[in-house]
Amino acid sequence: MIRTFVFLFLLATPAAAQFAEPDMFRARFDACVSGADTASGLASCKNLAANLCQAEIEGGQTTLGITSCNQVEAALWDDLLNADWPKHRTWAKAGDDAERPYFDGRFTNRAETLLTAQRAWIAFRDAECALAYASWGSGSMRNIAASACMADMTADRVIALRQLTEGY
Repeated sequence: MIRTFVFLFLLATPAAAQFAEPDMFRARFDACVSGADTASGLASCKNLAANLCQAEIEGGQTTLGITSCNQVEAALWDDLLNADWPKHRTWAKAGDDAERPYFDGRFTNRAETLLTAQRAWIAFRDAECALAYASWGSGSMRNIAASACMADMTADRVIALRQLTEGY
């Protein structure tokens, strides 16, 4: 299984890094995810944890608070991505196995290309969010932009992969 990582841009003090933790919002996030009838329905869960965090945590509306809350959001989606990964791999392998006898192995590369695509997506996400960070120069918005990018892109990847394997 691929274990993606949350690329942290914020150079914070230890106190700021402990500002908010994913487990503080996991139950409500998980309830939203469980309530989604389709992969597309997961879009309603985007920004849920970050918004709750910003509203409920003291200092949640500050630059450090927003950044920390976005990192919580990204971590929850990353955990979901990793939890889903075995099912996506199983889908790909099952498709390959089903077609192998009929096409002599010529079209049985779902599992391999899924892994290649995921690795490329991780590199792209990290580079894209580094660009979001860099585009703000020395401004404090760079931390918010980069952490929001990580959360949004990871949520979108969960949704896209679930759409790919929906119904399996």
